Amino acid sequence: MAGILHFLLEHGYPVLVAWVFLEQVGLPIPSSPLLFLAGALAGTGKMGFTETIGLVMIAAMSADASWFLWGRWRGAGVLRVVCRISLEPDTCVRRTKEAMSRHGRWAILASKFVPGLNAAAAPLAGVTGMSLAEYLALDAGSSFLWAGAFVGLGRIFSRQLDQLADYVRGFGGAVLGLLVILLAIYIVRKYLARRRLLRGIWTERIEPPELRDLMEEGGLPSILDLRHDMDFRLHPFVIPGARHFDPKDLDDRHQEIPRDREIILYCT
Repeated sequence: MAGILHFLLEHGYPVLVAWVFLEQVGLPIPSSPLLFLAGALAGTGKMGFTETIGLVMIAAMSADASWFLWGRWRGAGVLRVVCRISLEPDTCVRRTKEAMSRHGRWAILASKFVPGLNAAAAPLAGVTGMSLAEYLALDAGSSFLWAGAFVGLGRIFSRQLDQLADYVRGFGGAVLGLLVILLAIYIVRKYLARRRLLRGIWTERIEPPELRDLMEEGGLPSILDLRHDMDFRLHPFVIPGARHFDPKDLDDRHQEIPRDREIILYCT
């Protein structure tokens, strides 16, 4: 802790801006602890409170605007990049789509506080055709709430900073080592679970030419389009004969699926 504080004091705002920008771009380097420490330093007068929040907002919004414009330019394909970066790629994109479908544009205001939502909200907003001005206004509100919350908490608890630093100096090595080990175990488990899932999906995969041949031979399968409603609205095209089901509706509509033929599923 003392080392981090010294480094932050020595390099100050450039480190904070670079760290926040890289996190918002997608690197797995959480910046909320750094915001808390910057707030604590602001509380002791060693950093400016208003300047800290302003610079954090600029860094976050710069990264978000880049994702937004990339989503506008490349379309839904940009979400594949988000999938490669995220530890939970499928759930982060799905949760973002569900949040934006349910709460609309206001979901962007809460995006900075929800890791999965934060990763995909900007490119998805660009994909859905939201105007840049509207997105930046909402993103400014989200960035202000996020920066204000963590920097403000750091400022409130600035008087306890020295006590915390003394505690960490005494036990910090062991605590930090344990946290690193637990984080490594979590990441490895997520990675292995995803690899198992992908192997299972791949063994049951049918290629488009195979499906075309099957349909031409008269072996008409039941084809289910399981794309999210947001994806379907953006690209309302289906394989001939396919039925569109939102995955969350399967429990209520499963009786509509014929059981006397092979079932083919596809999604984004």
